[in-house]
Amino acid sequence: MADLPDDGRALAALCESLPRLVRMAAAEGWSAELDEARRAVRHGERRPKEVVDELSRMLGLDVLARGKPVIPDLPSAGHLPPPPGGYRCPESRCPRDARSEPGGAVPTCDVYELPLKYSPG
Repeated sequence: MADLPDDGRALAALCESLPRLVRMAAAEGWSAELDEARRAVRHGERRPKEVVDELSRMLGLDVLARGKPVIPDLPSAGHLPPPPGGYRCPESRCPRDARSEPGGAVPTCDVYELPLKYSPG
């Protein structure tokens, strides 16, 4: 399976959206379908963009693959700014770039169920 740029972006969007999707699926009764889609992406059986497109159609949305949300990275008064770099996909398959909250947990990839890898600068 080729890792196309659209697949990388879709995988990043899926990873970031999974906690919300898991909650929605549990509340609405489609957890099995979501688990199967995640398993198929994890094992390379389906392209991430295909899964995101399918989930988007199922939910009546077109927002899952529009890119990551913008979160201002403003240091709080009296605190040092965060170190350069960020956390990246543990499998190096998507362009996700996340930051952890000061004192918070390391961000995780909910597709591969692994912590993101730290990459300086």
